[in-house]
Amino acid sequence: MKTVLAIAVLLGFGATLAAGYFVPGIEHARLPSLTSVVANGGRSEQFVIRLPADRLTATDGEAGGLRAQRGEGAMLLPAKLMAEPVLVEHFKVRDSDGSVVGVAARHWNGSASGATTTWALLIPSRGALVFSAPGESRSMLEAALRQRGYAAGRAWDGEVELMVTRLDAPGILTAGTQEFASLSGAYLETWTVAGVDENGEVRGTIVLDTVTWSPQASEPQ
Repeated sequence: MKTVLAIAVLLGFGATLAAGYFVPGIEHARLPSLTSVVANGGRSEQFVIRLPADRLTATDGEAGGLRAQRGEGAMLLPAKLMAEPVLVEHFKVRDSDGSVVGVAARHWNGSASGATTTWALLIPSRGALVFSAPGESRSMLEAALRQRGYAAGRAWDGEVELMVTRLDAPGILTAGTQEFASLSGAYLETWTVAGVDENGEVRGTIVLDTVTWSPQASEPQ
């Protein structure tokens, strides 16, 4: 039941993002997709989120730690979902050239059976992608920052890079629409933190390196 509710929350947030971005009656221009060809016919594409500029909102809870702080208009989750740590974040999404091309929802759930992360990316005129992967540990970001001298309540500058997904176990494309509907895929998620202010606001980037391929092609190596 909790899993069903969590999925419903993610889909509801994704629908809210879509409703706010896809204005009825207006056909959005299709921005060029910045892709490159990889082995065996696949294509790679990078999506970038700049923090804090591209952060839209997040759930208000302890699960997110630094990632849930300083969010404007924090979202309150139903009490039934708070039995397990949950964090849902909304972002603007950019291509590798820095142009905003869509929006995204990131859902992290730390259940007793293991943490999971789901990304839903909505790209106007192109479609939507849903990726899923084993989630990072609850305190992964804070632990890495503390090793570099960060302390809560104090401004910190430096550089910390975290690969949230593993090279030997990348996340997978679980669903897609429009031009992504018939594709398989995988992704790697990397956070690069350049600083944290005294109020806990994080500066840096989240990068999603994606690879997709058609069912007729073998999985890229």
